[in-house]
Amino acid sequence: MKHRRTIVIVLLNILFCAVLLYFFVNNSYLRPWAGSVTNEVLVGLLLLATLYANYYLVYPLLHKKHPVVYWVVTILISLVAGLIEMAIAWPFMKYCNAEVIAQWGAFRMFTHHGRVVAARTLAFNFFPFMFRERQELRKALDAEVQVVYRDTQMVDVVDHESNLLMIPKDDIYYCVQDGNFTRIYTVDDRWFTRLGSMKHLVQLFGEEDFVRISPTVLIPYQYIWSCNGSEVFLKKMPWTKKPLTFTLDPKNSGTIADQVAEGLQRCKAETAGEQAPKRKPRSKSKRKPVVPPQQKLDMVHSCIQANPGCNTTDIVAQTEISLSTVERCLSELRKRKLVKYVGSKRHGGYHATALYSNSNQ
Repeated sequence: MKHRRTIVIVLLNILFCAVLLYFFVNNSYLRPWAGSVTNEVLVGLLLLATLYANYYLVYPLLHKKHPVVYWVVTILISLVAGLIEMAIAWPFMKYCNAEVIAQWGAFRMFTHHGRVVAARTLAFNFFPFMFRERQELRKALDAEVQVVYRDTQMVDVVDHESNLLMIPKDDIYYCVQDGNFTRIYTVDDRWFTRLGSMKHLVQLFGEEDFVRISPTVLIPYQYIWSCNGSEVFLKKMPWTKKPLTFTLDPKNSGTIADQVAEGLQRCKAETAGEQAPKRKPRSKSKRKPVVPPQQKLDMVHSCIQANPGCNTTDIVAQTEISLSTVERCLSELRKRKLVKYVGSKRHGGYHATALYSNSNQ
């Protein structure tokens, strides 16, 4: 899934570059004609260089810590790019506009077109800023939602009258994706909507209490009655005539069936621990913690090696592993002394301390 997303992003960037180059070769509304197709392509590549430099270099380095410096640098880059573009187009402009230059003067004509080109380049540089701001806002909102969910075990939803409510996680019967929304059905025969895809809901809930049996259906383990390898049967509620049934994703039915079986066993063990005699009140707390799979430990450690100083939110975004699993992986890696946290709680991050071995230590 992660590789598919990367391929889509690369293809979209290639399409964007091709469209921008086509615009520069076939249109001259926002800049002077450069005299040849080769010069037009060079001008388009120059603008693309400013866009990607702003998106991948200038914004990450300067915007958070020095926002004023970021905008000064962006304006200077736009002016320099505009001057270079004018220098490329000036020989042809001088040849075609000899009468205008004689009337206006070369400096006035150059500055007139230069202002237009610089303004256009600066306007194009707003696109990386808006995309980056949207990503940062989305990460911040996701982090806030995860904190609220982790502390209260409540989920924000919208009812039929568009009122924002908070419902307990334990009341969720099952979830179904409906376009850009997710419908959340509860055990008391109500349903709510939540903006966002199923992927964000899976990241919020984690993999310990919920299982995604298909691309559009998410079910908590505690309300699963059984699974026959191709279908999942939910526990019957007073308002249902017969147990609800959902079909597993045919492509991954075997893997999902195994996850459901493990989840049901874990729920039974937890239920047995809650019903244990009072003379053993600490039986649940003494339960051995679940060690994350080695593959996810490798992914988290590789992400930290590639991005020193990253935080938990960055790791979740890059590895697409749930927040709870990432936290368990970090705890295990810190126990093995393979990673360490450096800096304050707000601005610090994780760093790798040793070469990682695939063998369990």
